Amino acid sequence: MSRIIFIPQYPTPMRYSEWWINEIPKHFTDLGFDVYVLGDEKLKVKRGNTEMFSPINAAIEFECSQIDEYMNLELKDDDILFIADLSFPGLFMNTLFHKKPSKVFSFCHATSINKFDYFKPIRHCKYPVEKIHAKMCDKVFIGSNYHKNKLHWKNTVVTYLPFPPFKTFPNEEKTIDIISASRPTPQKVDSELEEKVEKKFGKIKRMECKSWWEYYKFLGQSKILLITSHEDTFGYQIVDAILNGCIPIARNSLAYPEILPSEYLYGSKWELMYIIEKVLGGDYHYSFPKILCEKQMNNFYKKIVSEITKEKDYPF
Repeated sequence: MSRIIFIPQYPTPMRYSEWWINEIPKHFTDLGFDVYVLGDEKLKVKRGNTEMFSPINAAIEFECSQIDEYMNLELKDDDILFIADLSFPGLFMNTLFHKKPSKVFSFCHATSINKFDYFKPIRHCKYPVEKIHAKMCDKVFIGSNYHKNKLHWKNTVVTYLPFPPFKTFPNEEKTIDIISASRPTPQKVDSELEEKVEKKFGKIKRMECKSWWEYYKFLGQSKILLITSHEDTFGYQIVDAILNGCIPIARNSLAYPEILPSEYLYGSKWELMYIIEKVLGGDYHYSFPKILCEKQMNNFYKKIVSEITKEKDYPF
């Protein structure tokens, strides 16, 4: 079978890039591919902060080293390129103007079609660059129909995302009523809405976790994960919460309705207060949600392989 040249993201701890660098090559290998991981897997990993989810200098340095390695790599006729993040930092795609294998695929986690985007000052020129990069791919995989519809790219395929490979804590004693696991930024937290929740139900607890074990344990000890985001890339917080026995409550918008049943989604402050009251009151109608896209998440790798082994076509 063909060789997959895998281009991982900079592996920042407590973000999913940390485990994608190991998990994706492992699953591709299990499905019969020869996998070549581009980049230094032993690179010292630094933790980001709430304002900067990846250390910019380190991420750029990492991607430049990948470019250098790729330009010195001898390509085979049936090589397949799989890029783990289409747009961040987004330097690697430009090398394809000079050296391009027969098939190129990428995953798009988020784009600058987002008024809260980290690259807001240059959003007007960043999106056209992303669109050009996407056109250089046979297919661009994406995590939700919400994002597919927002992008309007002809070559996107919704795959959702895989389940995280971490130990879970669904049977912990529930000692915390309501938590938030979002970065305290305008994109991730509606401060005004959360203040109203706190006025009625008490303090929302936040915890700066330093490992996945600590984060999952925190979820396992909590009754409700409150999500007030104005924009998200998929909704992994929902998946993390459910896997650890914590009930997520999110807006009835973005990608959330594709992951969470309607009784856990709110469209107004009053609906949110009602759902929280029911959950904290032990109403069994709200006892435990299911992940609506569970089947798709279980088939994530098989879906991608089915796409990359098809005959090459030209959607543009």
